[in-house]
Amino acid sequence: MKTTARLLALTLVVIACSPGDTNETVAGSSSTSPGGSTTSTDSERDCVRITGGTNSISTGSAAGDALFLSGELFICADEVVVASESDINELAAGAQLAAALGGPLLLPHPQLAAEIGRLKPKHVHIIGELDVALPPGSDVSRHSLSQAVDEAMAVLGTAELVRLPAQADATTIIETVGAITSGNRVVFPQTSPGGTLPDPSFDTPAIVAGLAVETGARSVWLVDATDPVTILTAAATGHAVGAQVVGVDAADILGYPEVGAALTSQTPETLRFIGAVPETGAWELAQLVNGVQLPGGGYTILGDDKPKRYVAFYGHPSTSALGVLGEQGPKATLNRMAPFLEDYSADGYQTIPTFEIMASVAAAAATDDGDYSFEWPISTFDKWIETAAKNDVYVILDLQSGREDFLSQAKLYKELLLLPYVGLALDPEWRLKPDEIHLRQIGRVDAAEVNKVVDWLADLVRDNGLPQKMLIVHQFREFMIQDRSTLKERPELQMILQMDGQGPIATKDTTWAVLTKGTEDKHWRWGWKNFFDEDSPTPSPEHTLGKTPTPVFVSYQ
Repeated sequence: MKTTARLLALTLVVIACSPGDTNETVAGSSSTSPGGSTTSTDSERDCVRITGGTNSISTGSAAGDALFLSGELFICADEVVVASESDINELAAGAQLAAALGGPLLLPHPQLAAEIGRLKPKHVHIIGELDVALPPGSDVSRHSLSQAVDEAMAVLGTAELVRLPAQADATTIIETVGAITSGNRVVFPQTSPGGTLPDPSFDTPAIVAGLAVETGARSVWLVDATDPVTILTAAATGHAVGAQVVGVDAADILGYPEVGAALTSQTPETLRFIGAVPETGAWELAQLVNGVQLPGGGYTILGDDKPKRYVAFYGHPSTSALGVLGEQGPKATLNRMAPFLEDYSADGYQTIPTFEIMASVAAAAATDDGDYSFEWPISTFDKWIETAAKNDVYVILDLQSGREDFLSQAKLYKELLLLPYVGLALDPEWRLKPDEIHLRQIGRVDAAEVNKVVDWLADLVRDNGLPQKMLIVHQFREFMIQDRSTLKERPELQMILQMDGQGPIATKDTTWAVLTKGTEDKHWRWGWKNFFDEDSPTPSPEHTLGKTPTPVFVSYQ
């Protein structure tokens, strides 16, 4: 469960003193490693270069991944550390020692001796009682858990020692990586030999937020936070080249907003996966590196761990005649909305304040362009957009397009729709056929027309690395959305059908039951609209929350 994971949440970050390019080895010339040891040139020992450069490393085992990293990052290595993945505490100590010495951390593997032979180290450090094959003539030191920690402290020249509780769990990993990051302290896991890997509760990400991340690193390594062995080996080896190591949920790369915060200012090209490689597309990676999240946090409209509900005031900023939003300015609107936000969080939902703004307004007579719709200029909404940006508010632009198609009108507001906290609403009641006039007929729209908006808006989101957007389609009569079952689903959008009729509560409840029947397996969710003046009486929050399905969007006009 992610709630369990958050109790241990901490971002894994490894920052070297002198960042390097992870697609090149770090031993091409004589240099001083972060721990103070000297890495010799390949010409001195005639080491063999192995080049890498892939965007992901997944050999099928942590030991294989460690070998791959060593081959990619090191030509020669003066110091090599070998530890067992079966003892998490010894592995943690070995990771600190490898980081201090500036060499790779390797695990037992059939190709271990060949890799050590290629590196031609001056010294091989073995943690614990490992029985591993080494090249003939290897200069070997064996260290117990405490001896490895002491050696790391000696190399770093520090007396700062963090003593962990006597248990082998995620805390060991978190504190160890924190020690590698800080570079001036060492962790001593006070456990008996043979410390086991974390229990099965660690099969959800446990290491995804906490330490501040330095910007400007040339490479960020994304490691499955359920894989503590790879986390430690990557942290140790990555330290030599200035890589940042961030624990992620490989099954849900966008599931933890903290990961996006850690990756802000990076580019997709600087990211690489070590170990488990998720099926992640360019859009998901672009969201992570953009670091822009939705109001309330995260990348999905309806939330992840804690579901979201949007509570909106509807209207036009220039007049009170079209709804409550126009009865006061944006800041006063938020103050007036506050008690509603509290009421609608009674069932545990996170409530998101929302401005539902009429961007285009149905006209009783033909407008200059003949579409019976007045499209307000973007500047009309400047104060509202600015207030929303500063106060974690979502904005919906509502279209009453008259005789114009919805897509043509939506494109007029592209500038605003490029903002991550601005979504779109289509109101079929005010979508006229060529010979129709408002209030003489109730409008309607074909699903095919809505689908054109779906594709355009979804592409806008994907092409610009934006978080998911909300797309609302209003409905209070069955005929208002023709061929409703064919409404398209795109992952970049969360579609919400809003039952927005007014009148007696019993009538509204009946309409709700008719419209929502048989939609349990549909991709859209449902919204409900209350009217302060036209409803009789205005349904209470308790009544609204009692609807089935539960509304995720509630607006007031």
